[in-house]
Amino acid sequence: MTERKPSSRINIHKILIACIMIVGLILYCYWVDTPSKEPSIVNKSTVPLLLNSGEVHTKEADITIILWFKDGVIPLETWTKLPTPDWTWTYNELRTGSEKVAVTLSGKRLIDKDEESDLYKWYTTMNRELAKAGGLIYIDERVNQTMDISSYLSKTNAQPAQWALIDNMLSIAAYQRNIDADVLAGKDRINIQLLSRGKDTEGQTVLAIPALLNEF
Repeated sequence: MTERKPSSRINIHKILIACIMIVGLILYCYWVDTPSKEPSIVNKSTVPLLLNSGEVHTKEADITIILWFKDGVIPLETWTKLPTPDWTWTYNELRTGSEKVAVTLSGKRLIDKDEESDLYKWYTTMNRELAKAGGLIYIDERVNQTMDISSYLSKTNAQPAQWALIDNMLSIAAYQRNIDADVLAGKDRINIQLLSRGKDTEGQTVLAIPALLNEF
């Protein structure tokens, strides 16, 4: 009687895990399109970031913010209304294809849950103000832990638009009605993107609004 090779068992396990994740996504997409009489777990008028979502147990996150001004004009209030009191911006100029000069302000630091809450309040206010000046805010938040993306999207009432499963990494792009910004990804309009990779809870997760700019 021959024994099954270990590599074959590993491949079967990977296929089973992939099937379970895909079925879960399909069921979730069906659920968000079906009216429910059950009370909402989380206030749908807010979009919690990772630390305050209830989906991760880590206490800190790496946050990167990029402000993009396509016409090269930065509103004065941008310099005084900071994401956190000790925030520092890095200024950069980029020449676009139309020979115009776009301007970016970028910053990065480690934050805790309280700082994350204040940062999201700043985002909801500044996003509307900068949009009037042709500006766009990109948020990139990362934690050293895997996360149940479907559960997060369910809590925030986000509608998945695109997803991909590559080895041990799951990527989902979605649209959340309470975020006042969006971009086109192919033919789909999205404003939130999540990627998570690893095994069990060991790994990394990134939340990007409205889309991922930096490599993960």
